[in-house]
Amino acid sequence: MSLVHTADRADQAPRASRAKRAWSWVGIIALIVVVGGAFAVFDREWEAPEPLAADSPRYDGALAVTTLLRERGVDVVEVDRLAAARDELTGDATLVVTDPAVLDADDLRDLATDASDLVVLGGDAVALEAVIEGTGFAAYGGSDPVSPACDLPVAVNAGAIIPGTAYDLGSDATGCYPVDDGYALLTADIDPDSTVTVLDGAAVLVNEHLASEGHAALALGLLGGHDRLIWYMPSYDDASADGIPALGDFVPTWVTPVLVLATLVGIAAAVWRGRRFGPLVAETLPVTVRASETLDGRARLYRAADDPAHALAALRRGAAARLARRLGLSSDGSAEELAHAIAAALGRDPRAVLQTWTAQPHNEAEFAELAEHLRDLEHALERIDPWEGRAR
Repeated sequence: MSLVHTADRADQAPRASRAKRAWSWVGIIALIVVVGGAFAVFDREWEAPEPLAADSPRYDGALAVTTLLRERGVDVVEVDRLAAARDELTGDATLVVTDPAVLDADDLRDLATDASDLVVLGGDAVALEAVIEGTGFAAYGGSDPVSPACDLPVAVNAGAIIPGTAYDLGSDATGCYPVDDGYALLTADIDPDSTVTVLDGAAVLVNEHLASEGHAALALGLLGGHDRLIWYMPSYDDASADGIPALGDFVPTWVTPVLVLATLVGIAAAVWRGRRFGPLVAETLPVTVRASETLDGRARLYRAADDPAHALAALRRGAAARLARRLGLSSDGSAEELAHAIAAALGRDPRAVLQTWTAQPHNEAEFAELAEHLRDLEHALERIDPWEGRAR
């Protein structure tokens, strides 16, 4: 009867082990799915904000200037799509384009016509030519302030700035803040009711530089001329919509399914051919570690951690146990009792012996000195008969 029951239990053990392994794989796969889903949902939060983002508090963000504009009653509207920017251009409004290089030249011209005032924060040669004919890159300003040197009221009121990129003057444009052969600020009339302004926003409008010189005054003057400000950060979706190929257009359609299939095959091969370890077996090793070795090892760890007080306490516990055993004292006795017994056996001053057990080290030198005293006491007691108080 007992043999049958033993065999049943032996059969149940492998089945239970296999069930545990199966549930472990299920748990791992579920964890991968959950973590992957979390990364997909919160991917945008892990990414750093784009430069000149209206809500970014980073050094290259524009939260400071948009906050100042809102405090002065300007309605700041943030958009990241071309269609949304066009929809918002109803009535008098200033439009800021943070990255005009993404957009098509025709789209930039249309925005300049639709907006009451267009402010372009930098851009490439194509974008600059689209908004002000004949302009382009001319130079780059240094770290010294530059005066306006023009009659534009906004620039005159702001005073000097530390310019970034300077641009060629172009046709029918007014230039301010001269740098070499170019100007850090260009403005031109699109029609009697519309203007376009080009400025290096990364040098003037970002949080890091807004408090320098007259940057804040210039920003408020350029962007706060109307009750509404449309802060447009172009996305690459706007560019690809006009025929510019995106990165995915260069990848063959068969690549993605092949990669997914190869990943699944690799996982299946790992599960199939991977080494499977059995359950852990507890084994009693025929090794005996003396308590003194444990205490000495702990003391070395404390000393390595630069903790002399705890290291010396570990040494004292080990020494006290050995000395009490040699003197026939209880291991639960106080330090005073042990010190008096040691002093009586060695013929030493009890106060000096007690100092070895009570003094606290504050540095490595004091720790070494007290540890040496402990060793001397043990060696001294080893050379005498504690019951008769004489050397052997």
